Amino acid sequence: MITRNGTPKAPQSVAESEITELREDMFWELRTTGSVFVSNHKVTIFELLEEMDVEEKDNIAGMLIIGNEDAKEYALEKLFIAFASEYDDEAIEGHYIDDKTSY
Repeated sequence: MITRNGTPKAPQSVAESEITELREDMFWELRTTGSVFVSNHKVTIFELLEEMDVEEKDNIAGMLIIGNEDAKEYALEKLFIAFASEYDDEAIEGHYIDDKTSY
């Protein structure tokens, strides 16, 4: 990255706790609105579901239909695992750095 005065800027180091917190915030946005942007890429719940195998999708759909809190938590946990798998620490860190350095 280049700073405003034209000199190269060293890559920022992001604490693991910040990455974890940002991932959780992004997942919250995803689950409440249906989508979230990760480094200018719109991620939707449907996109995450497309990446899962058929059995996992069926389990999630079944848990949501049941409607009790335990079933809902199970479905959300599976979606979070898919989100964290697709957008690992490196992807979240890149998003964080891009977000903090854009002006």
